[in-house]
Amino acid sequence: MAPEDSDAERRMVLLATSGDVVAFEGLVQRHRAYVETLIRRACGNAVQAEDLTQITFIKAWQSLHLLRESGAFRTWLRRIALNVVVDAVRRGARETAPFSEDGADRASEPLEDAIVARLDVDRALARLSFGQRACVVLAYGEKMSHPEIAAALEIPVGTVKSHIARGLTTLRGLMHNREGRHERT
Repeated sequence: MAPEDSDAERRMVLLATSGDVVAFEGLVQRHRAYVETLIRRACGNAVQAEDLTQITFIKAWQSLHLLRESGAFRTWLRRIALNVVVDAVRRGARETAPFSEDGADRASEPLEDAIVARLDVDRALARLSFGQRACVVLAYGEKMSHPEIAAALEIPVGTVKSHIARGLTTLRGLMHNREGRHERT
Protein backbone atom coordinates (compact mmCIF):
# COMPACT_ATOMS: atom_id res chain seq x y z
CA MET A 1 0.00 0.00 0.00
CA ALA A 2 1.36 3.38 -0.99
CA PRO A 3 1.99 5.88 1.84
CA GLU A 4 -0.92 8.07 0.73
CA ASP A 5 -3.19 4.99 0.69
CA SER A 6 -1.97 4.12 4.18
CA ASP A 7 -2.72 7.64 5.42
CA ALA A 8 -6.16 7.58 3.79
CA GLU A 9 -6.89 4.25 5.43
CA ARG A 10 -5.82 5.54 8.84
CA ARG A 11 -8.19 8.49 8.41
CA MET A 12 -10.98 6.12 7.39
CA VAL A 13 -10.32 3.95 10.45
CA LEU A 14 -10.35 6.98 12.75
CA LEU A 15 -13.63 8.19 11.23
CA ALA A 16 -15.14 4.71 11.45
CA THR A 17 -14.16 4.37 15.11
CA SER A 18 -16.07 7.56 15.79
CA GLY A 19 -19.18 6.03 14.23
CA ASP A 20 -18.88 7.11 10.59
CA VAL A 21 -20.70 4.38 8.65
CA VAL A 22 -19.56 5.70 5.26
CA ALA A 23 -15.91 5.47 6.33
CA PHE A 24 -16.46 1.90 7.51
CA GLU A 25 -18.12 1.02 4.20
CA GLY A 26 -14.98 2.31 2.50
CA LEU A 27 -12.88 -0.01 4.66
CA VAL A 28 -15.17 -2.90 3.78
CA GLN A 29 -14.71 -2.15 0.07
CA ARG A 30 -10.93 -2.02 0.48
CA HIS A 31 -10.67 -5.31 2.36
CA ARG A 32 -13.64 -7.42 1.29
CA ALA A 33 -11.84 -9.41 -1.42
CA TYR A 34 -8.88 -10.08 0.86
CA VAL A 35 -11.08 -11.24 3.75
CA GLU A 36 -13.31 -13.39 1.57
CA THR A 37 -10.33 -15.06 -0.10
CA LEU A 38 -8.69 -15.73 3.25
CA ILE A 39 -11.89 -17.19 4.68
CA ARG A 40 -12.65 -19.25 1.55
CA ARG A 41 -9.22 -20.77 1.60
CA ALA A 42 -9.41 -21.39 5.34
CA CYS A 43 -12.88 -22.95 5.39
CA GLY A 44 -12.84 -24.57 1.96
CA ASN A 45 -16.36 -23.52 0.98
CA ALA A 46 -17.09 -20.50 -1.25
CA VAL A 47 -20.74 -20.15 -0.21
CA GLN A 48 -19.92 -20.35 3.48
CA ALA A 49 -17.04 -17.89 2.94
CA GLU A 50 -19.52 -15.25 1.78
CA ASP A 51 -21.57 -15.67 4.96
CA LEU A 52 -18.50 -15.71 7.19
CA THR A 53 -17.16 -12.60 5.45
CA GLN A 54 -20.37 -10.78 6.32
CA ILE A 55 -20.10 -11.97 9.92
CA THR A 56 -16.47 -10.80 10.02
CA PHE A 57 -17.38 -7.26 8.99
CA ILE A 58 -20.33 -7.15 11.38
CA LYS A 59 -18.05 -8.20 14.23
CA ALA A 60 -15.43 -5.68 13.08
CA TRP A 61 -18.00 -2.87 13.14
CA GLN A 62 -19.24 -3.93 16.56
CA SER A 63 -15.76 -4.10 18.06
CA LEU A 64 -14.07 -1.27 16.17
CA HIS A 65 -13.71 0.62 19.44
CA LEU A 66 -11.25 -2.08 20.55
CA LEU A 67 -8.80 -1.39 17.71
CA ARG A 68 -5.75 0.11 19.37
CA GLU A 69 -3.75 1.24 16.34
CA SER A 70 -5.43 2.67 13.23
CA GLY A 71 -2.53 1.52 11.03
CA ALA A 72 -3.03 -2.12 12.02
CA PHE A 73 -6.57 -2.44 10.66
CA ARG A 74 -5.83 -5.24 8.16
CA THR A 75 -4.00 -7.36 10.76
CA TRP A 76 -6.80 -6.78 13.26
CA LEU A 77 -9.41 -7.67 10.63
CA ARG A 78 -7.51 -10.85 9.72
CA ARG A 79 -7.62 -11.91 13.35
CA ILE A 80 -11.40 -11.38 13.47
CA ALA A 81 -11.83 -13.36 10.23
CA LEU A 82 -9.80 -16.27 11.59
CA ASN A 83 -11.80 -16.26 14.82
CA VAL A 84 -15.04 -16.31 12.81
CA VAL A 85 -13.81 -19.34 10.83
CA VAL A 86 -12.62 -21.14 13.97
CA ASP A 87 -16.00 -20.47 15.63
CA ALA A 88 -17.84 -21.80 12.58
CA VAL A 89 -15.73 -24.95 12.53
CA ARG A 90 -16.26 -25.48 16.24
CA ARG A 91 -20.01 -25.19 15.67
CA GLY A 92 -19.73 -27.82 12.96
CA ALA A 93 -20.77 -25.41 10.23
CA ARG A 94 -17.99 -26.36 7.83
CA GLU A 95 -18.88 -28.39 4.76
CA THR A 96 -15.97 -29.80 2.84
CA ALA A 97 -16.14 -29.04 -0.84
CA PRO A 98 -15.68 -32.14 -2.99
CA PHE A 99 -12.42 -32.58 -4.85
CA SER A 100 -13.19 -32.34 -8.54
CA GLU A 101 -12.70 -35.58 -10.43
CA ASP A 102 -13.91 -34.23 -13.78
CA GLY A 103 -10.53 -34.53 -15.51
CA ALA A 104 -11.38 -31.58 -17.74
CA ASP A 105 -8.85 -30.61 -20.38
CA ARG A 106 -6.44 -27.93 -19.31
CA ALA A 107 -6.76 -24.66 -21.15
CA SER A 108 -3.97 -23.76 -23.51
CA GLU A 109 -3.88 -20.05 -22.70
CA PRO A 110 -1.43 -19.07 -19.90
CA LEU A 111 -4.00 -17.01 -17.99
CA GLU A 112 -6.54 -19.80 -18.18
CA ASP A 113 -3.87 -22.29 -17.08
CA ALA A 114 -3.13 -20.10 -14.06
CA ILE A 115 -6.83 -19.91 -13.17
CA VAL A 116 -7.24 -23.68 -13.51
CA ALA A 117 -4.13 -24.25 -11.39
CA ARG A 118 -5.47 -21.89 -8.70
CA LEU A 119 -8.79 -23.74 -8.67
CA ASP A 120 -6.93 -27.05 -8.41
CA VAL A 121 -5.01 -25.74 -5.38
CA ASP A 122 -8.23 -24.48 -3.78
CA ARG A 123 -9.92 -27.85 -4.34
CA ALA A 124 -6.92 -29.64 -2.88
CA LEU A 125 -6.89 -27.27 0.12
CA ALA A 126 -10.55 -28.10 0.67
CA ARG A 127 -9.57 -31.73 1.20
CA LEU A 128 -7.37 -30.90 4.18
CA SER A 129 -8.62 -30.85 7.74
CA PHE A 130 -9.46 -27.39 9.04
CA GLY A 131 -6.28 -27.26 11.14
CA GLN A 132 -4.02 -28.26 8.28
CA ARG A 133 -5.73 -25.94 5.80
CA ALA A 134 -5.68 -22.95 8.15
CA CYS A 135 -2.00 -23.43 9.02
CA VAL A 136 -0.92 -23.91 5.39
CA VAL A 137 -2.92 -20.89 4.19
CA LEU A 138 -1.58 -18.67 6.96
CA ALA A 139 2.01 -19.85 6.48
CA TYR A 140 2.16 -19.66 2.71
CA GLY A 141 -0.68 -17.33 1.76
CA GLU A 142 -0.30 -14.82 4.58
CA LYS A 143 3.44 -15.35 5.20
CA MET A 144 2.86 -15.71 8.94
CA SER A 145 5.49 -17.34 11.16
CA HIS A 146 4.74 -20.49 13.15
CA PRO A 147 4.44 -18.54 16.43
CA GLU A 148 2.10 -16.01 14.77
CA ILE A 149 -0.10 -18.83 13.47
CA ALA A 150 -0.10 -20.50 16.87
CA ALA A 151 -1.22 -17.26 18.50
CA ALA A 152 -3.88 -16.58 15.85
CA LEU A 153 -5.38 -20.07 16.08
CA GLU A 154 -4.68 -20.48 19.79
CA ILE A 155 -2.83 -23.79 19.34
CA PRO A 156 0.72 -24.90 20.24
CA VAL A 157 3.58 -24.15 17.83
CA GLY A 158 4.29 -27.88 17.56
CA THR A 159 0.74 -28.47 16.35
CA VAL A 160 1.18 -25.72 13.76
CA LYS A 161 4.34 -27.39 12.47
CA SER A 162 2.72 -30.82 12.26
CA HIS A 163 -0.40 -29.42 10.56
CA ILE A 164 1.79 -27.71 7.95
CA ALA A 165 3.93 -30.80 7.37
CA ARG A 166 0.94 -33.13 7.04
CA GLY A 167 -1.00 -30.62 4.99
CA LEU A 168 1.85 -30.13 2.52
CA THR A 169 2.31 -33.90 2.18
CA THR A 170 -1.39 -34.31 1.41
CA LEU A 171 -1.38 -31.38 -1.01
CA ARG A 172 1.62 -32.77 -2.88
CA GLY A 173 -0.17 -36.09 -3.27
CA LEU A 174 -3.43 -34.51 -4.40
CA MET A 175 -1.72 -32.17 -6.85
CA HIS A 176 0.48 -34.97 -8.21
CA ASN A 177 -2.61 -37.13 -8.79
CA ARG A 178 -4.35 -34.18 -10.43
CA GLU A 179 -1.41 -33.54 -12.78
CA GLY A 180 -1.36 -37.19 -13.78
CA ARG A 181 -5.02 -37.02 -14.80
CA HIS A 182 -4.34 -33.91 -16.94
CA GLU A 183 -1.50 -35.64 -18.75
CA ARG A 184 -3.66 -38.65 -19.60
CA THR A 185 -6.57 -36.62 -20.98
